[in-house]
Amino acid sequence: MAPPYTVAPHLEYLNVPLAELSASRPEFESFGVGGYIFAEPPSTNANSSPRILLIQRALTDTMGGCWEGPGGASEPDIDQTLLDGVVREVLEETGLNVSRIVDLVAVDSWQHLRRNGDMLRIAKYSFIVDVYEATGPYDEIPVRLEPTEHQAFDWALEEEVREVMQSNTGKFQLPLAANWNHGPNLVRAFAWFRKQQAGSTKESL
Repeated sequence: MAPPYTVAPHLEYLNVPLAELSASRPEFESFGVGGYIFAEPPSTNANSSPRILLIQRALTDTMGGCWEGPGGASEPDIDQTLLDGVVREVLEETGLNVSRIVDLVAVDSWQHLRRNGDMLRIAKYSFIVDVYEATGPYDEIPVRLEPTEHQAFDWALEEEVREVMQSNTGKFQLPLAANWNHGPNLVRAFAWFRKQQAGSTKESL
């Protein structure tokens, strides 16, 4: 069981039973969640830029080889709220325990064709989250993957994400930008992080 987590006050409107959220968004039949995790580099690293955790889908899974942030579908039978779904997915996919849901980066929607021919309308909420284990630089954070779902993890720089989006070259390859708005949402997450850093710098002056 995951330890308790806190929610930023401006996100409390999402901290409601899934049935209540579904009733407020009747245009969707299913909800997805994502949790972006940032970490600082080691002090010995020449590049002091922040990094974001990406995990690579197992080649035997759907969209094998795709790099993405932790996330998945909310489960009404398991998750009391959408935010519980974020916490569960992050834990299942990375072994990390969410300590706080900090902000909402994006809400994306798409349609998925079911095998019976019906269209499933999905909305995905992507959040910035803090994790209990992030007490030091990224190379000290104990990420543990579920091997049937993901085969590798890495801590990506913003320029690495942008390189994939702009030229389809680089470390993380095309699937990062090609599926479910991953690339643009990662850029939004980095923009959010820079804004927080700028605010912290002003407060310390």
